[in-house]
Amino acid sequence: MRQKILKFNFKFKSSDFFVTEKNYFAYNLIKQWPKWTNQLVYIYGPQKCGKTFISQIWKEISNAIFVSRKNFKEKIPNNLDINYVKNNNWILDDVDKLIEENYEINSQKILNLINILKVNPNSFLLMTGQKSPKYNSCKLKDLTSRMLSAIVIEVGYPDQKLLIKIIEKYLSDRNIILSDKCLLYISNRIERSYESALKIAKKIDFISLEKKSNITVYFLRSLLET
Repeated sequence: MRQKILKFNFKFKSSDFFVTEKNYFAYNLIKQWPKWTNQLVYIYGPQKCGKTFISQIWKEISNAIFVSRKNFKEKIPNNLDINYVKNNNWILDDVDKLIEENYEINSQKILNLINILKVNPNSFLLMTGQKSPKYNSCKLKDLTSRMLSAIVIEVGYPDQKLLIKIIEKYLSDRNIILSDKCLLYISNRIERSYESALKIAKKIDFISLEKKSNITVYFLRSLLET
C-alpha cells in the first residue's frame, strides 16, 4: 500500500541558498546592505544561475518591491507615484529582457523609475540581467548611462560542488542522507542550475516517502528517467 503524501508548494527560503566562488561577490554585496556605496546595483549572469535567488534574499532584507516581466505593467504604470517610488527599495528582475520586449515604453519607464529613486539617497535599486549592461540592447543613452554607473557584478552557473551542497542540504533537513556516490551520480546528470538541483531534491524527498524506497543509484536512475 502506498503512503499518501500531501503536496506542498515550496517557496523560496534564504537557507536554500549556498555561497561559492561563482556567486560570492554578489552575495557578499547583498549582505552588506544598506552600507552600499551606490544606489544602483546590477547583477548579471546566464539564465538559472541564481540571480533571482540573490535578489529574493535582498528582498527579505530590504523589503524591496519585486518587479518582474509578469507584473511590470502593474508595478510600473505610466503615471508613477513619485513619493511611492522614492520611498521604497526596488528590484527589476530580467531588466534586459524587459527592455527587449517593449523597447520604447519599458526603457522610458525604467529610466523614470531610476531618476525618481535617485532623489532619495536612502532608496536603492537592484537590477538583474543575463548580459552586462554594456552589452544589452538598450538604445536609450540616458538609461544605458544609468545602468553603467551601477555596481556591476557577474554571477556564474552553479558548479558541481554547489549542486551537491544544495541537494545534500535540502534532503538532510528532511532526514534523508545520500551517499557520495549517489550525490555525484545526480550532479553529473542534471542541468547546472539552482532550479534543477532543488527540483530533483524535492522529487527524491516526495517519491522516497511515497514508495518507502531506499535511495540507490538504480532508484535515482529511474527517477531521472521519469
